[in-house]
Amino acid sequence: MSTARHGSHLPHHLALAWALLFAALSVFWALGGETGLHPLETPDPTSLFVLVNLVAAALKTGIGVAAWLATREWRRRVVRGLLALALWGSGVVCALYGVFGLVGNSLVLAGVLPVAGGISRWYWYYVLLWDPFWVLGGALLLAAALRSGQPREPGESGSGWRMF
Repeated sequence: MSTARHGSHLPHHLALAWALLFAALSVFWALGGETGLHPLETPDPTSLFVLVNLVAAALKTGIGVAAWLATREWRRRVVRGLLALALWGSGVVCALYGVFGLVGNSLVLAGVLPVAGGISRWYWYYVLLWDPFWVLGGALLLAAALRSGQPREPGESGSGWRMF
């Protein structure tokens, strides 16, 4: 694999790192870890809270693995199609979730949208940390999906475009 081609996988590797970091945070929360940066953190999590966080960790890990697998050559169209669906779908969902959260929480902080109980510090954490983190993940996943469709480097086996 050429250096140029290896560099084309940077979005995939960054998406993998983003997903694994986010998955690790979900496991940390499931185990009762607290950072002080999220309102749902609890030192004594319920069974449902643990289950939800462990399922979230598995999904996030799966998204990261899909980004990594998309760097490989696949002969079967169904594999390429499933990886494409995973990258595009998760990228759009993550980006939109982050953008809508960023807009909504910013409107609350600006006083445009009133909230019962008043504005808490958590809105700031969402606007400055969590919502941008979701947008970043969505952007990385979409970049990986787009980058996977770039033409092969001269001298690589095969011909034409490589889609995942």
